[in-house]
Amino acid sequence: MNLRDISVGRHAPSIINVVIEAPKGSRKKYRYHAKSRKFRLAYEFSMPVPTEYGWIPETIAEDGHFLNAMVIATNASHPGYVCEARPIGVLKRRDRDHHVICVMLGDERYASVKTISDLDTKLLKRIVQFFEPYFELSGWLNHSETVEMIRAAHETYIATPKSRSAAPPRDTDLEDGEISEGTDDKVDATNTVEETAEAADLDNQGEEEDADSDN
Repeated sequence: MNLRDISVGRHAPSIINVVIEAPKGSRKKYRYHAKSRKFRLAYEFSMPVPTEYGWIPETIAEDGHFLNAMVIATNASHPGYVCEARPIGVLKRRDRDHHVICVMLGDERYASVKTISDLDTKLLKRIVQFFEPYFELSGWLNHSETVEMIRAAHETYIATPKSRSAAPPRDTDLEDGEISEGTDDKVDATNTVEETAEAADLDNQGEEEDADSDN
């Protein structure tokens, strides 16, 4: 299944699906290519990602791309993993490339976290520090505002012709530094989606972002 065909989630906007591009603790950022159904290494972050990092399918944000999502979880996953998550807030950026903050559904460590204020201040600081050197931030949205942002982004996606959606206009041939999404991506009883990417050696590849990037 093409990862771009995954829904925003049966219980959206209160519970959403998130496609992971960069696992927690990784410095590598990948981009998904719909035609080849592969992830390509796009660039490396200057510091490890403090959470799982990815996008919310079937959304179009203010900047014209999928809504970004940061999923707080105990364990790291891998590019192409799809999870169900509970949105709790939004970290706003001046460039409108906002990031929805979520907690992994079914992760008992964060079961009681309902809003941004419920998070450990050290984790919040790490999230802010991850963006602060490069982007001007403009505060937080609360839970209700976050849910409304996701709802609006999904409605924009529905109202937008497919040819003008957040999906890239073209795909490129596979190169070194790419991994396959795999074929098994159905939601199971533990509220996660089966792994959709197979491991590969990605250490030596440094790709530039190209015209078909998502975010």
